[in-house]
Amino acid sequence: MAHRLLRDPESDGWERSDFPILCESCLGPNPYVRMTKEEYGRECKICTRPFTIFRWRPGHDARYKKTEVCQTCSKMKNVCQVCLLDLQYGLPVQVRDQALGAENEDVPKSDVNREFYADQQDRLAKEGRDFQGSYGKITVKSDTIQKLQRTTPYYKRNRAHVCSFWVRGECTRGAECPYRHEMPDMGPLAEQNLKDRYYGVNDPVAAKSIMTLYIGGLDETVAEDDLKDTFYAYGEIASIRVIRDRQCAFITYATRSGAEKAAETLSNRLVVKGVRLKLMWGKPAAPKAVADAPSASAAPAAAMAPPVSVPVGMYPPQVQSQMQMRGMMPPPMNYFNLPPPGATGPPLYAQ
Repeated sequence: MAHRLLRDPESDGWERSDFPILCESCLGPNPYVRMTKEEYGRECKICTRPFTIFRWRPGHDARYKKTEVCQTCSKMKNVCQVCLLDLQYGLPVQVRDQALGAENEDVPKSDVNREFYADQQDRLAKEGRDFQGSYGKITVKSDTIQKLQRTTPYYKRNRAHVCSFWVRGECTRGAECPYRHEMPDMGPLAEQNLKDRYYGVNDPVAAKSIMTLYIGGLDETVAEDDLKDTFYAYGEIASIRVIRDRQCAFITYATRSGAEKAAETLSNRLVVKGVRLKLMWGKPAAPKAVADAPSASAAPAAAMAPPVSVPVGMYPPQVQSQMQMRGMMPPPMNYFNLPPPGATGPPLYAQ
């Protein structure tokens, strides 16, 4: 390492920059955001080369964010340095590549080849030549990518982390706590791999993105079986929901590839029983509540129920007020072992 310190860091491929490459969602709504900058503060999580770290807070109620990959890796995939979503469409790499029909580049994954490949891309950029992965300049017109792209920033992604002390019932800061007081989501999105998201393989965000199709302009002559016969040829269907009063339907596929195949094949040419229907990408409908299952209003109350071992007085006043409004306050403790008023039973003391 001593011979590296004596040389020029830029000649070794270390990156130095003045401003990060970010999407609008990660930058935040504040136009006067303040950032801290540390040159060669950490190595890139993709190419393992040191680069300049930027850290900032996108909002007063948001968490601090920092750059995760270097600008060279960001330019090769045209993604944000923090969330690794596409800068132009706001979609995961896996969804963008399949929607545009772009072939996934064989980016080296070993340490030596990865560093050599990144150096080659830097040399091309200094010579005025474009990167080999010109995702930002693809001119292929795709109806799928235009319907899936995010046109407005999604600031909900910058929310603070969940307070681990509140989950255990030990947070005493109340409203002054900078973290969120809610139960964490332990679904597949909680286990994300940064490299898989960058290379566009096995991304849980992409698997959740597109699996539901919206069918509009339904007629009374079009039944649920007719829709199933039309869409079943492109993949396994998980559910079909028909809403007659709104003349629409939602078809959810079991796999994302089946939904993409149906959308590309039937776009602007969907006709069922002589009725021309409108096909768009839609959001999955919320599942109906079962009679035996707890209702949606009871779910937050069950999530906020305190552990038996934790006294209610240990909770912050704000949490106690919410528990009292929802009728979750337990009866007071009977420290004197006295029977409740009006109760009949054997005497407490022998005569």
